[in-house]
Amino acid sequence: MKILSAIDIPWNSGLAAYAFDQALALRAAGHAVVFACPPGSAAEAFAAREGFGSLPLPGRKDHLRLPLAVWRLRQTAAAGQFDAVCAHTGRTQTIGALLGLPLVRVKADVRVPSAGFAQRAARRTVAASEYIKGLYWRAGLGEGVRVIRQGIDLPPLTPPRPGGKIKIGLLGRLDPVKGHEVFLKAAALLLGGGAAAEFHIAGYEANLKYADLLRRAEDLEIDASVVFHGRVDGPFKFMAGCDIGVIASLGSEAVSRAALEWLAAGRPLVSTSAGSLPEYVDADWLVPPGDHAALAEKLGRLLADPAAAAALGAANRARAAAEFSTAAFAAATVKLFEELA
Repeated sequence: MKILSAIDIPWNSGLAAYAFDQALALRAAGHAVVFACPPGSAAEAFAAREGFGSLPLPGRKDHLRLPLAVWRLRQTAAAGQFDAVCAHTGRTQTIGALLGLPLVRVKADVRVPSAGFAQRAARRTVAASEYIKGLYWRAGLGEGVRVIRQGIDLPPLTPPRPGGKIKIGLLGRLDPVKGHEVFLKAAALLLGGGAAAEFHIAGYEANLKYADLLRRAEDLEIDASVVFHGRVDGPFKFMAGCDIGVIASLGSEAVSRAALEWLAAGRPLVSTSAGSLPEYVDADWLVPPGDHAALAEKLGRLLADPAAAAALGAANRARAAAEFSTAAFAAATVKLFEELA
């Protein structure tokens, strides 16, 4: 098959990562994928790096160029250059519905789906998590929605370091929804109780700055025990340097690449119950979003029992291998598109 993968966001996100892994799986099975994406976007960079073709699609704020771009895509589709279009956002689903090709909608974001001609045009609908499938059901659109969860290759296992202060890490973009404030308040509770721990934060600046987090750590009088890493090149080096992972998100998390990465890294993980996170983390290690005291209590249990922490890390890695294999993701993805053909 020749598949047009349409993604109109400029940045790299869980949604984009799903689209990229999907393209790799389809190509490995002998199918051709071309991206329709904004110039300068993460998708265009991925396509160039991995040897996929790409066609220009205006970004979300570029409304003037959109009609011409859609007309050109229609001409390309009419010439038989593609057998199907895969839309990764609501806007590209509408564009895909206008191209006259069999349409697959892949949803890996938290926006509530709505009925309309674009939804009716979709021949297949893929939800990247059970949580997203639930969004479809609550909108009355769940019939036929198929869950295909993203897989992950296990990195080499780095054993936890013996002795010294326990390093507790949070990896994610700097945004209020990611719960950095909650993480710092939980750290203050633990350090106030005498915990021998350090708290590490990594990720790129979005709607928060590292200066904001440093001021908050100073206000809580814990800045000597908080380490800021900035943007990191890949997750696993940072995770290997931590003993415990935390996801403190207040919302969103339609899918959670970070949760999957913590599991694959073989680290114990304490998380809020926002979005899809209960699909990755056992109930014993979930806390309500925004509850810093509950987060501190769960982390305190792991700090007090290193053997339990090590066992949880090993169980997490085994779960990543059993439930989130790249082979299973690829097989389900290829099967869906070949059914469409």
